[in-house]
Amino acid sequence: MRLGVFGFSAVFLLVSLLAPAPVVATTQHQLDIGFADLGGLDESFLGARYRYFAEDLESKNGPYELKAHLNRINNYAAGGFSNGDFSYLNIDAAVYGPEGLVMQASLQRISDDYKYWRDTNYLASAALGKQMNENLQLGFNAYYSRAESSNINGEHSTEHVSVEWTYAPYIRWTDIDNNQGWDLELKQLAGRYRYVQGRAVYYVNQAWSVGLIANIRNTDNLSDNYELQTQYWFNQHVALKFGLGSGLDSGSDLNSMSLLLTMRL
Repeated sequence: MRLGVFGFSAVFLLVSLLAPAPVVATTQHQLDIGFADLGGLDESFLGARYRYFAEDLESKNGPYELKAHLNRINNYAAGGFSNGDFSYLNIDAAVYGPEGLVMQASLQRISDDYKYWRDTNYLASAALGKQMNENLQLGFNAYYSRAESSNINGEHSTEHVSVEWTYAPYIRWTDIDNNQGWDLELKQLAGRYRYVQGRAVYYVNQAWSVGLIANIRNTDNLSDNYELQTQYWFNQHVALKFGLGSGLDSGSDLNSMSLLLTMRL
């Protein structure tokens, strides 16, 4: 997969430091540019993504990154990336219903073309959860994964399709007081590789957070990945997230990287 992610790093960092904070009455639009968690393909992101919030974020309380979750604000996003041989598409939504219900859905498509073959992967997911109390959310995920592979060699061509359904519960615990505290989540993910993901993020204040993303594989030929991340909001409109991930064994190299510029208007 020829992503060229390291070539984008300096550009995104420079833009994030120079981007001015627009002065607006409301904040309901978000633009993300960069890449995140490439070691965990289910939750990964690459390219540019637009997100719409159904309510104004500026008037809400809480850490900037968690405002939609803490204040139960519906949001919808679409984004992707393409360089000719490789294309990525992602659509997701989170809707908050009555009685603490939380409904989430996403669709991801990754296509990689080479001279004699093509790989295309689809992942659709839906989650239904309930906010049990101020801190605890419990829910259930359903995943549909489809992998298509075709090989063209002269006059002969072969195609292979594999389909998988996966169902699993999830748990999320969020304890924020005066813009400080923990956001913890544990769930099983599925897609190209099935694994369990644990996420622990500590919010130092409204603008700064540090966290650990652990992708724990259940196959022998794939190593676990642990990515340390930090995100800082220069103001309520501009943020930069950076992370590096690797396995815990001594022979592990760099397995994942995140560099994501966020702008809100």
